[in-house]
Amino acid sequence: MILLKAVLTVIAFLFCMCACGDQKGATQAIPDMQLEFTPGQLTGAEVCGTCHIDIFSVWQSSRHARSVSNPIFQEAMEDAVILSGEKARRFCLRCHAPAVTVAEDYDLEDPIVQEGIGCDFCHSLTGTVLEEPQNPFVLQVGSVKFGPVQDAESNAHDVGYSEFHTSSLHCAGCHQYTNTHGVEILSTYSEWKTYQASGGDKSCQECHMPLVLASVVDPKVKRVEGSFVNLHKMPGGHSRDQLTKSLRLRIIELKKSEEGVYVKVQLKNSGAGHAVPTGSPSRKVVLSLQAATSGQAEPIRAQRVYQRLVLDSEGQPILKDSRLIIDGVKVASDNRIGPGEERIEEFLLPVSGDGNYTIRATLTYLYSPHNRPETETRIDFFSEERKLLAHWKR
Repeated sequence: MILLKAVLTVIAFLFCMCACGDQKGATQAIPDMQLEFTPGQLTGAEVCGTCHIDIFSVWQSSRHARSVSNPIFQEAMEDAVILSGEKARRFCLRCHAPAVTVAEDYDLEDPIVQEGIGCDFCHSLTGTVLEEPQNPFVLQVGSVKFGPVQDAESNAHDVGYSEFHTSSLHCAGCHQYTNTHGVEILSTYSEWKTYQASGGDKSCQECHMPLVLASVVDPKVKRVEGSFVNLHKMPGGHSRDQLTKSLRLRIIELKKSEEGVYVKVQLKNSGAGHAVPTGSPSRKVVLSLQAATSGQAEPIRAQRVYQRLVLDSEGQPILKDSRLIIDGVKVASDNRIGPGEERIEEFLLPVSGDGNYTIRATLTYLYSPHNRPETETRIDFFSEERKLLAHWKR
């Protein structure tokens, strides 16, 4: 019996040691048991995950957790190093493994660097200085973990309320970059500023980290009724759901003439607080049309591509991510769809004959960071189909 009591005491003590930040209103009191933090040293995500189980498990499935281990990124970084030297590695890791700004481990040997964009980096971030592009992050690394809940408290570490964590500026350090040639290679934050200036009222977090019902802290450690947590999966341009929310299309007119079928399509950015697509200029959205009839071997096709096209010093389009940051000297064109913008696109499909036609319009997200098909991301995310009947049957 004495041994059993001792074991239970140890278990209770371990649970107390894991107690992490949470909102007030807990129904279970936990004695103060502080975790130990080394000043100036970031804490690994797995340590955070011992208590913040729900948040950690969702973060593990995010692109942030795979930002440095992703082989597509690793190939682009190594290609950039071959082209531009070790300065390219330092630049790439600044955002894909931002713990390097603290650990200074550009060989990716430290586990805190290998975990990509981890918990403690974001929750130690207290400011962003875009005027210092080589290292725009203002960090306070230590026992205080910053977040957006005003009355949060913890028995394992200090908690600091941070209005900055509700601000789009929190994301800008990695989603805004002007290179040494003065070209905005990444402009999501400035696009959002334009959206805000025109009356937009949503932050990055409201669209990409919406509140979901989950346990802020493992209920075995501290029980809170009806907890809401910002979604730490942070879906973006590679998410079909996010793409579907951002753009809408409608076929608003069909007309047959001697030249073919005239099609008018309405396209609107109704859900994104930035241009679509945003991010790397190698990302595109393609509007495809096709007209098919039963008597025709192949459909008639047409398309329109929306992207920002960046040129190198010889006036050639840059088609690989590894060259954009260093070699981009000019934006040749930018026909992406801005926040709230509506476009009317007109097509003339050269079909022949008087048959019945099926017209289909499709939106596709296309990202080809290495300019080759095997590493492309292609997502069809919206389509509409209309019939053009030449004859009515009674």
